[in-house]
Amino acid sequence: MASTPGGFLTDVDTLLDLPGLQQVKQLRRTDKAVTIAGRWRGQDVVAKQLTSSERHWVKRFAHEVSVYRAFATTPPPWRVPRLHHAGRRLLIIDGLPGASPHTDRYPPRLPEPVVAGMIDALVAFAEWQPPPGLLSTLTTNWPARIRRYAAAGNLPGDVQQPLLDAVADAPLVFGHGDPLASNALADPGQPLVFIDFEFAGMYPRGADLALLGLWLGRHDPGAERRCAQIAEDGGSLHTYQAMRVLWLAREQRLYKSLFDVVEDREHRQWLDDQTADAVTGLRRAVGRG
Repeated sequence: MASTPGGFLTDVDTLLDLPGLQQVKQLRRTDKAVTIAGRWRGQDVVAKQLTSSERHWVKRFAHEVSVYRAFATTPPPWRVPRLHHAGRRLLIIDGLPGASPHTDRYPPRLPEPVVAGMIDALVAFAEWQPPPGLLSTLTTNWPARIRRYAAAGNLPGDVQQPLLDAVADAPLVFGHGDPLASNALADPGQPLVFIDFEFAGMYPRGADLALLGLWLGRHDPGAERRCAQIAEDGGSLHTYQAMRVLWLAREQRLYKSLFDVVEDREHRQWLDDQTADAVTGLRRAVGRG
């Protein structure tokens, strides 16, 4: 079986083909990937196998592998798992201590240490200056996304330009890009750790906090207010407000197809109300409301 000088197996791309994997326990299965924990080469590891063939997820998976490799070259000042193996559809990283606080996109109210840990981790990301290269690359063409959302009717026409201005004027910082509770590891007495860096890169300052505040705020409005306050203290409240509008527009798009299958009127109404409030807040911020 072929391997690289660093020990990576060059012809292994599925869990079934991975030699010596022991004590396997499935951690998570989604429509795009399966993640397991186990022992491999005498170490605790986590392996993720991409199961989707969609171009978007293939691209995101390759990006995550590249991010872990970049972290190995230039370690950030927070803990990240070491990459042990990477193929086109399989990656293996250190199994770090701790467990995900919750698997729901909009989790119930989380313990205070977990909320504080998630916020602290995102603040630390934004304070880090990554080296030139992949980690300092803008993750999204935000003007193109704004125009696409506006054209599709997901954004009111009068906020398109304020959003474009807010994104264009915002300083860029390193961000996780997907700070779900399921992408975090909480271990009592230790700093919370984020994993799953599929969307990591440069974002407008406040973007990570706005997304975390949106997800946590569904059942813990105080957490959203804390995120907004930190953005305000850091001089990025306007960008935070703009990114909240954009994240809500994305959530509306993501959930639109689900509403046709799963009846969740309460959540749908909450999203509608949050969107209306966010748009009103943005209009006021630019003197249009």
